Amino acid sequence: HNFVIGLHQEYPQVSYAAGFSGHGFKFCSTVGEVMADLAEYRESSNDISIFSPSRFH
Repeated sequence: HNFVIGLHQEYPQVSYAAGFSGHGFKFCSTVGEVMADLAEYRESSNDISIFSPSRFH
């Protein structure tokens, strides 16, 4: 199961990363980098499309 990482559709100033279970700690450095990119640039240099919240629509 994949996490949810991305920007809120209605409020693009809100970014989030959620849905980590017991194995999520292994990804904390990369997710931190992605979240910093989203906060500063509104996009990430990493491909995070698989984690997009829009996959639920």
